[in-house]
Amino acid sequence: MKKKKARADKNYKFTGKKHSRPGAVALVFSFTPLVLFIYAVSVSYLQGGRAQETIGCIGFAAVLAALLTLRVSVREARKENIIKKVPVTGAVMSVLMLAGWMTVYVIGWIGL
Repeated sequence: MKKKKARADKNYKFTGKKHSRPGAVALVFSFTPLVLFIYAVSVSYLQGGRAQETIGCIGFAAVLAALLTLRVSVREARKENIIKKVPVTGAVMSVLMLAGWMTVYVIGWIGL
């Protein structure tokens, strides 16, 4: 019985697939809602918790950014002949940021 040798190069992929440029841009921009959240917390802290309109505008911009990056990521992940890790990661990050901001809005509406 012959034993198969472990290949050292099994992490390499020799395909014609390429990274999607819009998918990579969407991944980078999917961090925008996180940056806006950090900015919103700092503005709220500096104004003693009385930055309601400012926080609302920042949150609205963050939700729009998350929706836009989610749309681009999903569109790029559906394309053929690309490496899907980058757009899928962007979509997951966008969904997480969207869920986080929606949680902030729901907590604000309820008044917890």
